[in-house]
Amino acid sequence: MGSIDPIRIAEGYLAPDGAVAAKPYRLLVQALGRSSKVAIVKYGWSGRERLGLLRVHGDVIVLYAMRWPDEVRDPAAVDPPTADVSDDELPPAVGQQL
Repeated sequence: MGSIDPIRIAEGYLAPDGAVAAKPYRLLVQALGRSSKVAIVKYGWSGRERLGLLRVHGDVIVLYAMRWPDEVRDPAAVDPPTADVSDDELPPAVGQQL
């Protein structure tokens, strides 16, 4: 599997919904934690099928909501304005002296 561009990701914690879900949740936490792997998942949200990545953080599962490739805007489509910046303007902009 290749790397995943962070521009495609947002995150949130998952919790089991009631006693019936507690055991499968704990099993998934332990399995992912011991394997040091992540799980790529499909899930439903707002009537749409979404793509996600599950990762264990401590004793909880973090869902990283991913964008499908067609949802990521091509950087070439962005047309930032052209402006000249002098070397003297850079240090104050980053809060340090170069």
